[in-house]
Amino acid sequence: MNSQERRQLHEKSIDQLTADLHEAERELLNFRFDAGLNRLTNPAGMHNTRKQIARLKTLIRQKELVAASGFTTMDEYKAYKVTERKSYQASKKVAR
Repeated sequence: MNSQERRQLHEKSIDQLTADLHEAERELLNFRFDAGLNRLTNPAGMHNTRKQIARLKTLIRQKELVAASGFTTMDEYKAYKVTERKSYQASKKVAR
């Protein structure tokens, strides 16, 4: 997957990503049926489809986290989580 394809995925909404996810899951199911009937022509397609499903699920979850936290971008959310983690670690050191 090249950077242009990744950029296009990041620009999609959660609904569009969910639709793509259902399509990829259906494609994986077809690959599994073909594999069970010994008529699978592209074994790498199953692997790539599983990777695509994981990628889509990750993007959907990231977008849900950003929407729930009130941030506008994932970068803002990540920066907040880093500072939150550092302050928690600092408070643990003081408590010792």
